[in-house]
Amino acid sequence: MENAQLDQQHAGGRPEARAPEGLPADAPRISDAERRRLAEWNTTWQGFPQDVCVPQLVANQAAMTPDAVALVIGSNEITYRELNRRANQLAYHLQSLGVGPDMFVAVCLERSEDMVVGLLGALKAGAAFVPLDPAYPPMRLAFMLEDSHASVLITRQAEAMRLPPHSAYTVCLDRDAALLARRSVADPAPVATAAQLAYLIYTSGSTGRPKGVQIGHESLLNLIFWHQRAFAISPSDRATQLAGPGFDAAVWELWPYLTIGASVYLPDEETRIVPVRLRDWLVERQITITFLPTALAEGVL
Repeated sequence: MENAQLDQQHAGGRPEARAPEGLPADAPRISDAERRRLAEWNTTWQGFPQDVCVPQLVANQAAMTPDAVALVIGSNEITYRELNRRANQLAYHLQSLGVGPDMFVAVCLERSEDMVVGLLGALKAGAAFVPLDPAYPPMRLAFMLEDSHASVLITRQAEAMRLPPHSAYTVCLDRDAALLARRSVADPAPVATAAQLAYLIYTSGSTGRPKGVQIGHESLLNLIFWHQRAFAISPSDRATQLAGPGFDAAVWELWPYLTIGASVYLPDEETRIVPVRLRDWLVERQITITFLPTALAEGVL
């Protein structure tokens, strides 16, 4: 019946519709109503603010709810005021070293308060961060440091001692604590824009050498606002940060929450990888949202 109707539509001198190459001539054709429905389903774009980037969004939260808990590591709670101030001091120090937009700052720190301060401080300075997992093999770390042309490396003395030789200027958050403490705690003037780079992250390298993927602030903002909409994130949420520092999942475990005023909980290493301990920790901490790798999720459920 549908084919007969289509044949009638093409009467009167108009060329008869042909099935796409590779399909039989009598293959079912999509109606106009179905085409409209498909177009509606694929119209998924939603606008999002692009006049502010992550540093300003976190600073706004620190101004609105300074005493709200931003990070929880063990029994230690870090407020938005403290996180923002420490990141500001680091940003001013980085800028004094010449760091600015579209420059790369490597951050080689274990999952910790310092890791978040390092990432946020690099962004506040206008740079793009390069997350490095201290647990990576030395050859991989050496390659990423050289390939990224990172001008500065943020780390701690313990991690610095395990790193291979490199040319980046090293800022050790513990060794340089007194110097950083003398920097201003005020929010630095916004430097980066949505059109500039936010971070550089490397692929696993399973098919050869790792490849650096450059992500701009616009893409990061798109991810943040989509994540907040899709999962109805609110300031009352308690989220988890479980992924390794060099894994891209760590990005969406931090910024969608820290830009809206939620709390991010970081379990210790043993809890993070032992399903039964992780399950008990999630319940004890009253976590409201978490993302687990499939194998780990199967052990937790």
